[in-house]
Amino acid sequence: MKRHIILTTIAALSLLTGCIPTIDEPKEVDNPATISGEWVFSEVNTGDGWTQLDIDKVYEFDGSGEYVVKDLERPEGVEKVTFSNGCVSAEASWYKLKDVTWWPVRITNWGVYKFGSLDGGLKRITESDTLIEFERSDGTGIKLKLEKVVKFEAPQDPTPEEPEPEDPNKINGTVLMEGYDLVGLISESTTGRGIPGVVVSDGYDCVATDANGVYQLKSNSLTRLIYYSTPAEYKIETSASPSVPVFYKSVKPNGTVQRNDFTLTPLAGGKENQWIFVGIGDPQCATTSNASRYTSETIPDIKNTLSGKKSVYAMTLGDITFDSANMWPNMKASMASVSNGADYIPFFQTLGNHDHDSRKDDTSDDAMDDYNATSTFVSYYGPTDYSFNRGDVHVIAMDDIIVSSKKTSSKSNGYTWSYSGGFTDAQYKWLQKDISLVKDKANKMVFICCHIQFRNSTSYKNVQNVLTLLQQFKEAHIMIGHTHYTQNFVYPSSRKALGGLPIYEHIHGAACGAWWTSSSSSTVTGEPNGYTWYEIDGAHIKDWHFKGTRRDNDFQFRVFDGNEIYYQSGYPLNWYTASQKIGSYTFTVKGNTNLKGCFVAQVFNDDDTYWTVEMYRKSTGVKIGTFTRLANGTCTNIAMSANYYNKRGKTSDSYCSTTASHYWYYKPASGNPASETDWEVVVKQKLPGNSAEHTFKCSKLTVEADFDKDFWF
Repeated sequence: MKRHIILTTIAALSLLTGCIPTIDEPKEVDNPATISGEWVFSEVNTGDGWTQLDIDKVYEFDGSGEYVVKDLERPEGVEKVTFSNGCVSAEASWYKLKDVTWWPVRITNWGVYKFGSLDGGLKRITESDTLIEFERSDGTGIKLKLEKVVKFEAPQDPTPEEPEPEDPNKINGTVLMEGYDLVGLISESTTGRGIPGVVVSDGYDCVATDANGVYQLKSNSLTRLIYYSTPAEYKIETSASPSVPVFYKSVKPNGTVQRNDFTLTPLAGGKENQWIFVGIGDPQCATTSNASRYTSETIPDIKNTLSGKKSVYAMTLGDITFDSANMWPNMKASMASVSNGADYIPFFQTLGNHDHDSRKDDTSDDAMDDYNATSTFVSYYGPTDYSFNRGDVHVIAMDDIIVSSKKTSSKSNGYTWSYSGGFTDAQYKWLQKDISLVKDKANKMVFICCHIQFRNSTSYKNVQNVLTLLQQFKEAHIMIGHTHYTQNFVYPSSRKALGGLPIYEHIHGAACGAWWTSSSSSTVTGEPNGYTWYEIDGAHIKDWHFKGTRRDNDFQFRVFDGNEIYYQSGYPLNWYTASQKIGSYTFTVKGNTNLKGCFVAQVFNDDDTYWTVEMYRKSTGVKIGTFTRLANGTCTNIAMSANYYNKRGKTSDSYCSTTASHYWYYKPASGNPASETDWEVVVKQKLPGNSAEHTFKCSKLTVEADFDKDFWF
């Protein structure tokens, strides 16, 4: 039986016309949700009263969040009004009805309606059986009425006609084309209407749904999934239990037409212009003990840090496991149903080199090896190359690992893949098509999320071509893991996005730090285990925050004494000797002669463009000097290396990396930092686009005696 609800619309004429307002004909909505109450409130024109009311968007809410939205045209420069959850605000003017969006209405409890003013402009004065009236607080008379409209049901036909059989050659009015074997309808959960313009992919090609919400693709012989790119105006669909993103279905080309439909739910307030993106590098769990630390340290820290924040979306940046296929169930569970108030944080996944299943055969066909090696990831998380949209941001996740051969590993798989970075030609073609279907790129930001770093990777296949694609957007950011240290790389001016800012690459230090070293919470360059969260505003990153796990929000750097010699009874190391040996091992630890007699500041998440480090007299606030930043590749974190080699029993060169230098130095007149008093180091970060500035302070040296504290590093 078809059910209907009648809603009366507003009409208000332009002030320029001087005409008397009129009431539109009632509108009819097919198949609304069940109405459990007796009445539906609807706005009506009350004659002369409209001359004093300024409305440009009206929301008629029920207790469960379904509503009618009415957009009204307003002159430029006139303040807007909002009518939301029964509250009215703004000044008076004339308006003309521009558009009406009709949604089904479900009434549950009139007690939730508290009609009143947001700014004192209007207030409730009466409530009767048929309407609620408002007046201006200055007493100038009634300006608005909300009228109760009776719902009704169309009489049931005593002899309903049998529904016509569906035409197998059509979907929602669209004629299916010959040779297209992957087809389907993408529709709204609230109205059943097809959604045009949704991008659908099988991992090899992309197509947008037509005006009826229908997609049609020709499958590749290797196609294993059909999936869509969630539009900005719709929710990220998640499974019920556990709650994980579900935007794909399994398919297997077999020569017949396969239909797979998807249903999307509109966001109640439209696209989210302000939202949070969380970048997590390398959980890399090899054992249940590792997974337990990730679950008990990293995940709760993310929840606590972002508690109260709305619209939070997380992305791991590869190496979810550590050549340990037995850990996939644990890792999926660790990032499922992560609560954020009444909602869950959707965790998306990026494929890392250690996530390529090394139990698969090495066939000497690199393309087939990569396809087979990614099958386990696909079975748990879906596609390896995909995209979605939030606000004015197009988010892309891609596998940038090209495997070649296998070698033995101490992890549970017994093997690991040798690999290089980059994208196959097929992947690059897919990305070209995906980006070509993004509308209004010049006013949008793009994130591309991968595992292996792009910076200085001129030999990696298709990376330079991908950078060129990113320059079509207003702003472009690359989100990376892999290195187990943080590094921010600002591209040269030849790699500017359309908005004028250079492409910015964010290399995230590992959540596991130095592979979950016992009683340690440090990456291989000494910054804390952690992650970074980004505040998005429109097509720009308004702010971002490196967050050390179990650390205060403002813990962003340490200060060392450049003269200190660490662990003199073991393998003694210092900041100022260029080449230092660890016993009989072949590798060396690299100091820098500039650091002799200096304060050494390690700034965890710095770059060489947007940060400054200065020395102040703490008691007076007077600046007494400026720090100089060491070039990348010129020094290791001597304090961290000394601790790992002397206290943690490490024996490889992984713990003396020099690639990313986070070290700044300032030499006091005494040449003896330990003897200096009344000092304070002040670190400032000014974000690209001048959107935010942070100041961090420290007035304490970190010395060897601090290293033995659990989780100090």
